[in-house]
Amino acid sequence: MSLCRSIPSFFEQSSSERPQGFTLIEVLIAISIFAIAISSIYGVFTSISATKDKLDRNSETYHQARVILDRIGREIHGVYVHNGSDTNILRGGLNEKGELFFELSTTAASSLNINGTRFVAVRYELVEDRESKDSRYVILRTEKPLWGSLSGQDFPAMRMATGIKNFRIRFLSEKTWQNQWDEKLQGFPDMLEVLLTAYDKEGEEISFLTAFKFPVAGSQ
Repeated sequence: MSLCRSIPSFFEQSSSERPQGFTLIEVLIAISIFAIAISSIYGVFTSISATKDKLDRNSETYHQARVILDRIGREIHGVYVHNGSDTNILRGGLNEKGELFFELSTTAASSLNINGTRFVAVRYELVEDRESKDSRYVILRTEKPLWGSLSGQDFPAMRMATGIKNFRIRFLSEKTWQNQWDEKLQGFPDMLEVLLTAYDKEGEEISFLTAFKFPVAGSQ
Protein backbone atom coordinates (compact mmCIF):
# COMPACT_ATOMS: atom_id res chain seq x y z
CA MET A 1 0.00 0.00 0.00
CA SER A 2 1.31 3.40 -0.92
CA LEU A 3 2.03 5.75 1.97
CA CYS A 4 0.63 8.80 0.21
CA ARG A 5 -2.74 7.12 -0.16
CA SER A 6 -3.10 6.92 3.62
CA ILE A 7 -2.90 10.76 4.03
CA PRO A 8 -6.25 12.40 3.27
CA SER A 9 -6.17 15.37 0.98
CA PHE A 10 -7.48 18.78 1.96
CA PHE A 11 -10.66 18.19 0.02
CA GLU A 12 -11.21 14.84 1.77
CA GLN A 13 -11.15 16.45 5.27
CA SER A 14 -14.47 16.93 6.97
CA SER A 15 -15.85 20.43 7.33
CA SER A 16 -15.19 20.33 11.11
CA GLU A 17 -11.48 19.74 10.50
CA ARG A 18 -11.01 22.57 8.01
CA PRO A 19 -9.55 25.94 9.24
CA GLN A 20 -12.33 28.30 10.30
CA GLY A 21 -12.37 32.11 9.54
CA PHE A 22 -13.77 34.93 11.73
CA THR A 23 -17.48 35.29 11.88
CA LEU A 24 -19.14 38.66 11.43
CA ILE A 25 -19.96 38.86 15.15
CA GLU A 26 -16.32 38.24 16.08
CA VAL A 27 -15.17 40.94 13.69
CA LEU A 28 -17.68 43.41 15.14
CA ILE A 29 -16.60 42.59 18.70
CA ALA A 30 -12.94 43.08 17.78
CA ILE A 31 -13.69 46.41 16.12
CA SER A 32 -15.69 47.55 19.17
CA ILE A 33 -12.85 46.66 21.57
CA PHE A 34 -10.35 48.44 19.34
CA ALA A 35 -12.57 51.55 19.18
CA ILE A 36 -12.96 51.61 22.97
CA ALA A 37 -9.21 51.31 23.46
CA ILE A 38 -8.50 54.10 20.98
CA SER A 39 -11.13 56.33 22.61
CA SER A 40 -9.61 55.75 26.06
CA ILE A 41 -6.10 56.53 24.82
CA TYR A 42 -7.33 59.66 23.06
CA GLY A 43 -9.17 60.79 26.20
CA VAL A 44 -6.05 60.38 28.33
CA PHE A 45 -3.94 62.20 25.74
CA THR A 46 -6.45 65.06 25.54
CA SER A 47 -6.55 65.36 29.33
CA ILE A 48 -2.75 65.44 29.59
CA SER A 49 -2.52 67.99 26.80
CA ALA A 50 -5.13 70.24 28.45
CA THR A 51 -3.34 70.00 31.80
CA LYS A 52 -0.04 70.90 30.18
CA ASP A 53 -1.58 73.89 28.41
CA LYS A 54 -3.09 75.11 31.69
CA LEU A 55 0.21 74.74 33.54
CA ASP A 56 2.01 76.63 30.77
CA ARG A 57 -0.63 79.35 30.94
CA ASN A 58 -0.37 79.64 34.73
CA SER A 59 3.40 79.21 35.06
CA GLU A 60 4.05 82.96 35.10
CA THR A 61 1.39 83.52 37.76
CA TYR A 62 2.76 80.71 39.95
CA HIS A 63 6.29 82.04 39.57
CA GLN A 64 5.22 85.55 40.53
CA ALA A 65 3.36 84.32 43.62
CA ARG A 66 6.30 82.14 44.66
CA VAL A 67 8.71 85.07 44.42
CA ILE A 68 6.48 87.29 46.58
CA LEU A 69 5.75 84.69 49.26
CA ASP A 70 9.36 83.48 49.43
CA ARG A 71 10.60 87.03 49.90
CA ILE A 72 8.05 87.81 52.62
CA GLY A 73 8.98 84.56 54.36
CA ARG A 74 12.69 85.42 54.36
CA GLU A 75 12.00 88.91 55.66
CA ILE A 76 9.84 87.60 58.49
CA HIS A 77 12.47 85.02 59.38
CA GLY A 78 15.04 87.84 59.57
CA VAL A 79 12.78 90.31 61.40
CA TYR A 80 14.79 92.87 63.36
CA VAL A 81 13.99 93.15 67.05
CA HIS A 82 15.74 95.33 69.61
CA ASN A 83 13.99 95.55 72.97
CA GLY A 84 13.10 99.10 73.84
CA SER A 85 14.18 100.43 70.46
CA ASP A 86 12.01 102.70 68.34
CA THR A 87 13.54 101.20 65.21
CA ASN A 88 11.44 98.04 65.50
CA ILE A 89 8.82 98.09 62.76
CA LEU A 90 5.91 95.75 62.25
CA ARG A 91 2.68 97.25 61.04
CA GLY A 92 -0.03 96.15 58.69
CA GLY A 93 -3.64 96.49 57.66
CA LEU A 94 -5.42 99.33 55.91
CA ASN A 95 -4.00 102.84 55.72
CA GLU A 96 -5.98 106.08 55.83
CA LYS A 97 -6.85 105.66 52.13
CA GLY A 98 -8.24 102.19 52.68
CA GLU A 99 -5.28 100.57 50.88
CA LEU A 100 -3.59 97.49 52.26
CA PHE A 101 -0.02 97.81 53.48
CA PHE A 102 2.51 95.76 55.43
CA GLU A 103 5.89 96.89 56.68
CA LEU A 104 8.60 95.51 58.93
CA SER A 105 12.21 95.97 59.94
CA THR A 106 14.38 93.06 58.86
CA THR A 107 17.93 91.92 58.21
CA ALA A 108 16.90 90.19 54.95
CA ALA A 109 17.83 93.04 52.63
CA SER A 110 18.06 92.56 48.89
CA SER A 111 21.65 93.82 49.02
CA LEU A 112 23.97 95.88 51.20
CA ASN A 113 22.52 99.36 51.45
CA ILE A 114 24.40 102.61 51.31
CA ASN A 115 25.33 102.32 54.99
CA GLY A 116 26.98 98.96 54.38
CA THR A 117 24.49 97.07 56.53
CA ARG A 118 21.56 94.78 55.93
CA PHE A 119 19.18 96.39 58.41
CA VAL A 120 16.30 97.72 56.34
CA ALA A 121 12.70 98.77 56.54
CA VAL A 122 10.52 97.03 53.94
CA ARG A 123 7.04 98.13 52.97
CA TYR A 124 4.45 96.41 50.75
CA GLU A 125 1.42 98.24 49.37
CA LEU A 126 -1.53 97.12 47.26
CA VAL A 127 -2.68 99.96 45.01
CA GLU A 128 -4.72 100.27 41.85
CA ASP A 129 -2.60 99.67 38.78
CA ARG A 130 -2.92 102.75 36.60
CA GLU A 131 -1.24 100.89 33.76
CA SER A 132 -3.96 98.25 33.73
CA LYS A 133 -7.20 98.64 31.79
CA ASP A 134 -9.02 95.98 33.83
CA SER A 135 -9.09 97.71 37.24
CA ARG A 136 -6.47 95.33 38.58
CA TYR A 137 -3.98 96.00 41.32
CA VAL A 138 -0.23 96.05 41.67
CA ILE A 139 1.96 95.21 44.68
CA LEU A 140 4.58 97.87 45.34
CA ARG A 141 7.66 97.16 47.44
CA THR A 142 9.91 99.76 49.05
CA GLU A 143 13.20 98.99 50.79
CA LYS A 144 15.26 101.62 52.59
CA PRO A 145 17.98 101.64 55.28
CA LEU A 146 16.66 101.30 58.80
CA TRP A 147 18.91 104.16 59.91
CA GLY A 148 19.99 107.25 58.04
CA SER A 149 19.00 110.75 57.15
CA LEU A 150 17.62 109.96 53.70
CA SER A 151 13.86 110.27 53.23
CA GLY A 152 11.51 107.80 51.67
CA GLN A 153 11.56 109.78 48.42
CA ASP A 154 15.13 108.64 47.89
CA PHE A 155 13.91 105.04 47.70
CA PRO A 156 11.01 104.84 45.22
CA ALA A 157 8.59 101.94 45.32
CA MET A 158 9.21 99.12 42.86
CA ARG A 159 6.46 97.28 40.97
CA MET A 160 6.83 93.79 42.39
CA ALA A 161 3.72 92.05 41.05
CA THR A 162 0.98 92.99 38.58
CA GLY A 163 -2.36 91.47 37.64
CA ILE A 164 -3.38 91.18 41.29
CA LYS A 165 -6.99 90.98 42.44
CA ASN A 166 -6.46 90.77 46.18
CA PHE A 167 -3.63 90.79 48.71
CA ARG A 168 -4.77 90.15 52.28
CA ILE A 169 -2.78 89.80 55.49
CA ARG A 170 -3.89 88.74 58.97
CA PHE A 171 -2.05 88.52 62.27
CA LEU A 172 -2.50 85.68 64.77
CA SER A 173 -2.09 86.48 68.45
CA GLU A 174 -3.45 84.45 71.37
CA LYS A 175 -5.47 82.28 68.97
CA THR A 176 -7.24 85.29 67.47
CA TRP A 177 -6.82 86.59 63.91
CA GLN A 178 -6.60 90.36 63.52
CA ASN A 179 -6.63 92.48 60.37
CA GLN A 180 -4.74 95.45 61.84
CA TRP A 181 -1.43 95.38 63.71
CA ASP A 182 1.06 97.79 65.22
CA GLU A 183 4.11 96.44 67.02
CA LYS A 184 4.45 99.60 69.07
CA LEU A 185 1.09 98.85 70.70
CA GLN A 186 0.77 95.08 70.47
CA GLY A 187 4.28 93.65 70.29
CA PHE A 188 4.93 90.86 67.81
CA PRO A 189 2.21 88.40 66.74
CA ASP A 190 2.58 84.63 66.60
CA MET A 191 1.96 84.24 62.88
CA LEU A 192 1.26 86.16 59.71
CA GLU A 193 -1.22 84.82 57.14
CA VAL A 194 -0.94 85.96 53.52
CA LEU A 195 -3.63 85.46 50.89
CA LEU A 196 -2.69 86.41 47.34
CA THR A 197 -5.18 86.22 44.47
CA ALA A 198 -3.90 86.86 40.95
CA TYR A 199 -5.22 86.57 37.40
CA ASP A 200 -3.74 84.18 34.86
CA LYS A 201 -3.41 84.93 31.14
CA GLU A 202 -7.00 83.83 30.52
CA GLY A 203 -8.36 86.09 33.26
CA GLU A 204 -9.07 83.24 35.68
CA GLU A 205 -8.40 83.78 39.37
CA ILE A 206 -5.73 81.77 41.19
CA SER A 207 -5.39 82.04 44.98
CA PHE A 208 -2.34 81.31 47.12
CA LEU A 209 -2.62 81.03 50.90
CA THR A 210 0.23 80.54 53.35
CA ALA A 211 1.29 81.49 56.89
CA PHE A 212 4.62 82.38 58.47
CA LYS A 213 5.61 82.00 62.10
CA PHE A 214 7.46 84.89 63.72
CA PRO A 215 10.70 83.83 65.39
CA VAL A 216 10.15 86.54 68.03
CA ALA A 217 6.45 85.94 68.75
CA GLY A 218 5.19 87.91 71.72
CA SER A 219 8.25 90.18 72.03
CA GLN A 220 7.67 93.77 73.04
